[in-house]
Amino acid sequence: MAIVSPCVYDAQGRLVRPDRSDIRSAKFSSDLDTGESLTLDRGHVHVHALTTSGLTADHARQRMNALLARFFARVEDVSGYHKIAMKKTEGIIYCNNNTSITYEILYAVETPARARSRRPESPYAGYRRDRSIVTFR
Repeated sequence: MAIVSPCVYDAQGRLVRPDRSDIRSAKFSSDLDTGESLTLDRGHVHVHALTTSGLTADHARQRMNALLARFFARVEDVSGYHKIAMKKTEGIIYCNNNTSITYEILYAVETPARARSRRPESPYAGYRRDRSIVTFR
């Protein structure tokens, strides 16, 4: 959705999480963007928001699981992909009593030279695959 900042590494070569102000700026600029397209620029940290709603909490969770599965299916083949953080927000839309769920995913797409030599953490870390759905543990 939006580029937060270029990838920055500490003295040990570990990826450093961007400042909160950079993340807020990227989220604000992505709110003004009507496209909601996934960004995968190498050497940068990105933020992507997935939002859905449903008539019930279970319906909203099913829809969100489908969105998450689609997101992770797309990024799991991207060389250098590294999930940094994932934040879930769930609430009620008071005008119609529907349940709304939003996930903000902070991730980096590292350049091949800086990408980890070992296999990166699975994008499904924290998730359990059950045939065609992904559920949060």
